[in-house]
Amino acid sequence: MNKLYGSLLVVGPGLLGSCEKKMEPRSDTFCGQARFVRRYHCAASESIQVVEFKSPNPLATQTTRNDTSGTKYYGAMLDLPDSLAVSGKTFYMQFHRDKAREVKAKVGYCTMEYTTVEILVCEGVSQSCQ
Repeated sequence: MNKLYGSLLVVGPGLLGSCEKKMEPRSDTFCGQARFVRRYHCAASESIQVVEFKSPNPLATQTTRNDTSGTKYYGAMLDLPDSLAVSGKTFYMQFHRDKAREVKAKVGYCTMEYTTVEILVCEGVSQSCQ
């Protein structure tokens, strides 16, 4: 009987530790030209801003409308400087996806129009992506 309890004391914590929610690793950093659209309307402990990317990238949320506006690429940005939150302002920025950062910001369910948009993290703003 003591061997059984001893085994449980050794194996038990390992089993509990393996049940923790695994976070996706932080993505690579990308750079792109973006245009400020508006504040993202969702529950979060931090401000989130919607940007439209001027060209496709692997982290953007692609949307296609039935009208003539065609395909557009969006991201919901954490850590976007307030100075960029001007309607129509265009800029270049480095960004990445980080699920752990998203959890830290306590981001709830978010939608933009009729689709969810990827939550991304702004690393910095630059004059170009070169």
